[in-house]
Amino acid sequence: MGINYLEKSNIGFIIQARMGSARLPNKVMFPLPLNNGKPMIQWIVDQLEMSKLPHQTIVATTKRKSDDILYKYCRRNSIECFRGDQDNVLSRYIAIAEKKGLDHVVRLTGDNPLLDIDILDEVVNYHIKHSFDYSYTLGLPLGMNIEVISCKTLIDLRTKELNNDDKEHVTPFLQRSFGLKKGRFYCDVDEKIKNLRLTVDYPSDYALLSLVMSFYNQNSKMGIKLVTSVYEQFPWLFTINANNIQKSSLTRLKRNQPA
Repeated sequence: MGINYLEKSNIGFIIQARMGSARLPNKVMFPLPLNNGKPMIQWIVDQLEMSKLPHQTIVATTKRKSDDILYKYCRRNSIECFRGDQDNVLSRYIAIAEKKGLDHVVRLTGDNPLLDIDILDEVVNYHIKHSFDYSYTLGLPLGMNIEVISCKTLIDLRTKELNNDDKEHVTPFLQRSFGLKKGRFYCDVDEKIKNLRLTVDYPSDYALLSLVMSFYNQNSKMGIKLVTSVYEQFPWLFTINANNIQKSSLTRLKRNQPA
């Protein structure tokens, strides 16, 4: 399927982000690399602009005063930002989908700064071509997996009996629902790479991503190619955060890595 077909779809890249974090407050605005880098949220937005798909990018944050900083940053840098409920993240997605008339949403999070845009485009292509309700990747490092949701399916969640986790983490109900057409996109990644931790919850996570991003330059590729290149040269770097654990059993739900 070519890009001409995809142009018929209104695709939204929605980045859920907030300044509050128990372990690492304000992390979405931390510079990558440390000292001379751009904010983590800007890395995500800039990478999404490399997508070949017609799309809109929207940051979805909360109405809390602590998120004024993020909102003002987005306004200053011409990044669209929507503010909604603090705990019901799902309601932010639904509100954006309806406001923008979106057909499909790619769910992204502000503490996962490393994307592989080639894979993202492939997954969205796969999702739309096969008319899936919900699609996700398997096999990428923690923090790099991707979820795509049909907005019809997303908005229909309003009619479902949801628990607090469903509302906070957006896709748990979709993952356990047997009535949906789901797409599983398997990524062929080296075993050593797929088990890496590339999300930011702890200071040591940030230290690792700061080091990895320091190897990036305008002539190099982001995503899996960058991670693989750094790993092949300095595998010991990735021991920095190897012992970190997620703050709940919902690891795969919160970090775009469905079952």
